[in-house]
Amino acid sequence: MSPSSSVTRTIRIERDVDEFLRKFGDREGVSVNLLVNKAIRRLVEWDIYAEKFGLVALPTSLIERLMDYLTDQEATELGRWVGENLIPEFITFWFKEVSLQAMVVGFPRLQSRYGRAFEYEEHVEGGKWTIIFKHGAGSKWSLYYEALLKTAFRDLLKTDLLIDKTDDQVVARFLLK
Repeated sequence: MSPSSSVTRTIRIERDVDEFLRKFGDREGVSVNLLVNKAIRRLVEWDIYAEKFGLVALPTSLIERLMDYLTDQEATELGRWVGENLIPEFITFWFKEVSLQAMVVGFPRLQSRYGRAFEYEEHVEGGKWTIIFKHGAGSKWSLYYEALLKTAFRDLLKTDLLIDKTDDQVVARFLLK
């Protein structure tokens, strides 16, 4: 079944939840069906695994404040540690194998969509890949993401990449043979 095909299913929704969905949908100009599908997709793509993996939700301001306490060197080292340890665990847990597809497409798309740590874009042309992490959180976060990406690509995919970064964005470019 392709991702765009659908099935019809009847479900029961508690009255107060239905009322909230209707009001929210009206306010946002979207259907209740869209909201329910979005919630179910988040459940199957993220929530089920996130709980088992031990992810917790924290306010962005707290995470940014914690990063402020790190030196540039500590932010870089944290990125290396995440690239060596958490990324392989995350990819294996979610996708059951460490592969280019999971590393380049699965991980950042899910982290961007549900973890909301950054906005993610990718461009592929003739074997040349460009991935963009737009985070808007400052230079230490760029150092962190740079180290994470370099470590994960070198260790997991045996691929070198070139990184361009600003205070608010990291752009990684690499070739696939």
